[in-house]
Amino acid sequence: QTWTHHPHHHQPRILISTISITRLHIMRRRLGLFHLFFASLLVCLISAQQYKTYDIEVASLDWSDSNVGFILDPTRGAFRTINSGYDWTLLSNTSNVRMSRVIMDNVQRKSLMLFGSGGQRWASNDAGATLQYFSGNNFAVDVNTIRPHPRTSRLWLGMADCNTATSTCETIATSQNMFASSTYNKVSYSRLRRVEWGPQGDILYLTAEGEYGYMRSNISSGGDLSPVPIFPRNVFGLQITDRYIVIGYVSGTKAEIYVTNLNFHPSGVIAEFYFEASFPFGQDLPNLGYATLDSDPSLSLFLGHSSSASRDNGWGNMYMSDDDGIEFTLSMEHINLQFYYVDWMRILDGVHIANNVTNYDQYSSRKDLRSYITWDNGGRWSTLTPPEKDINGKPITCTGSCGLHLHGVTAYIGGLSTYAYATDSVVGIVMGVGNVGETLQNDISLCNTYMSRDAGQTWKQVMQGGSTYEFANYGAILVMASTSGQTAFILYSLDEGETLHTFQFTDHSMAIQNVMSSPGGKAVLIVGEDTSGSNKLVTVDFSSLLTYECSDNDYEDWFTPQCILGAKTKYLRRKISSKCYNFVHLERIESRQPCPCTYDDWECDVAYETTNFPNGTFICTVTGIVPPDPPEHCPPGKPYYVSKGYRKIAGDLCQGGLNFDAIKKTCPIASSTSASFTMTSSASSSSSSTSGGDVNPPSGGGGGGGSGAVIAVVIILIVVFIIVGVVVVYKVDSVRSRVMGVIDRIRAAGSRNGRHTGDYSHSFNLLADDDTDDGGGAL
Repeated sequence: QTWTHHPHHHQPRILISTISITRLHIMRRRLGLFHLFFASLLVCLISAQQYKTYDIEVASLDWSDSNVGFILDPTRGAFRTINSGYDWTLLSNTSNVRMSRVIMDNVQRKSLMLFGSGGQRWASNDAGATLQYFSGNNFAVDVNTIRPHPRTSRLWLGMADCNTATSTCETIATSQNMFASSTYNKVSYSRLRRVEWGPQGDILYLTAEGEYGYMRSNISSGGDLSPVPIFPRNVFGLQITDRYIVIGYVSGTKAEIYVTNLNFHPSGVIAEFYFEASFPFGQDLPNLGYATLDSDPSLSLFLGHSSSASRDNGWGNMYMSDDDGIEFTLSMEHINLQFYYVDWMRILDGVHIANNVTNYDQYSSRKDLRSYITWDNGGRWSTLTPPEKDINGKPITCTGSCGLHLHGVTAYIGGLSTYAYATDSVVGIVMGVGNVGETLQNDISLCNTYMSRDAGQTWKQVMQGGSTYEFANYGAILVMASTSGQTAFILYSLDEGETLHTFQFTDHSMAIQNVMSSPGGKAVLIVGEDTSGSNKLVTVDFSSLLTYECSDNDYEDWFTPQCILGAKTKYLRRKISSKCYNFVHLERIESRQPCPCTYDDWECDVAYETTNFPNGTFICTVTGIVPPDPPEHCPPGKPYYVSKGYRKIAGDLCQGGLNFDAIKKTCPIASSTSASFTMTSSASSSSSSTSGGDVNPPSGGGGGGGSGAVIAVVIILIVVFIIVGVVVVYKVDSVRSRVMGVIDRIRAAGSRNGRHTGDYSHSFNLLADDDTDDGGGAL
């Protein structure tokens, strides 16, 4: 029996799936008629446990671990599962409450808070097994501003006393107790826009309106704050990654972006060095928004370039930084932007897919999009290679500028999860909905579903029509469901798409909107609406098809099909012939083997422009002002480097082969002859003025020698104080050298951009990005 869950009654039903009937025929041949009754009974019992149907509207789905998860229904309350999503139970004290959000700690994900209408909230320290209720009268913190601590369980911060009209708050709130109602400390500060933990959780970063702009604050063990203004300007956002802090400043129609590389700050160094990002077109940006797409191995920034009137339906350019995150070069122009989402997707480190607007200068309602892939972190882009045959084995013919084009994250705007999808838990596998041709079909119903098992190098069609898809149990299960009209069937695969099976998951057709699962669970959640428009959630359990836990013999080495960022990478992947389940998420990367350097490992340096040739080579020619040789800051005897016009792509590991490394030189040292001449000249002058030409010292003892000794001691003390001061300020000589090198390069960038950057009193100031917290491709 399976149970359809209604608010007021339960109706049992007997269901036999298509796959179970197939098994029944096999059993009939093997067992004979005598055992047919028992086999039939067994099939009924198995099929009865394979799926369940619930009347639940899934507004959000959050997982505490692979087994425990929460669904928020906008009208019915909060539901909880303890078996990877197969069974769901309504948390009774949330019944009929409009739920808004679940917040879990970032460490064990056991401490959590549930928020509902009217400020109601529930707290738990055991992943929802028990709940403590709090009314909304004594909790003034804005739910959308709460940030759990990155390293400490049950510690969070947020903002309170907020004004929805101005989108600002007056108070910073911190709590040492995730589920307490009265133990949070508050520090008043006017017109706050945002507050975030630093990567280690020992520093807070804040943005505010007006003269305070951007601030940082150490936080004591007791939660006390002491915000210190750093950048007294009007900032419009803040993004913090493990490696970079990016801020943006707006002045009228112009914007500036400032970046700090956290690798500049060794332990004990308090100062943070912020530098204005340098782009090929200069440093003054149009105020059209930007997004941080990636921060490993380098910083990837998307800058809006379409007019503000069409920001919801525009395009922008992608720029890649050097290792320092300061100097950016153009990676791709005219990437699609829709409702503040960017059509860009990460497959592996250094491998990305993006959609380019080919008619960017003339579209009105329809954009012509083409999909491109990069294997060197944005250095080069090429079209996706289309499959040679369709799912029926018929050859695919395409004339002109032919390629495979896939819908990006902007396809989710229509409510369907049909965008290209890859995850680290299923290394090298990519799913997507699109078509073969010159441009992408906007109508999903005219598209097909495609799959790659080698990180996007080759593709095959796995389903006719558009679909939504999901990987369960870290890739052991692949499920696809058609998004074209109503259906009662799904396709699934236990061998990463090599073979596909049909399964009937309901006796009534549904319009499927999404397929989801927990990271390691063996159940899949199908979300949609039935023919009457009612919300439905169907859970399908695949545990009976994965009969044993994977062992070492069930895994194999998989190598990237080509060198990526200068290395062949070896991953661990489950064998497609193994019908086992993954118990844990494995560390997939085993090793990286450097490749000989080729043109794919290099890009043009700042102030140089690329000229490409058909054979894959290119040259870099000067288009701006290059840094002076030697640089303005050049300590005698210290090395410096002169660019050949090329730079290795950030994070590239290639060795040997094509070498465009910068030329190493040494800062000049003053000649000894010149120093000796100056000293002699000074001595002669002094002697002449003092003794009137008498070369003998005046009589009367050692007065001159004593005066010289005093001067020598004073000079020595001054030198010692200078050395101590340098050590205290810079702490580590390597940090000082690296920062000063960046300053020299940006001074040169400022010169070639016609912008004075010689005075770096503002290098420690910040800018910020937009206030959304979507991450990834959200603008």
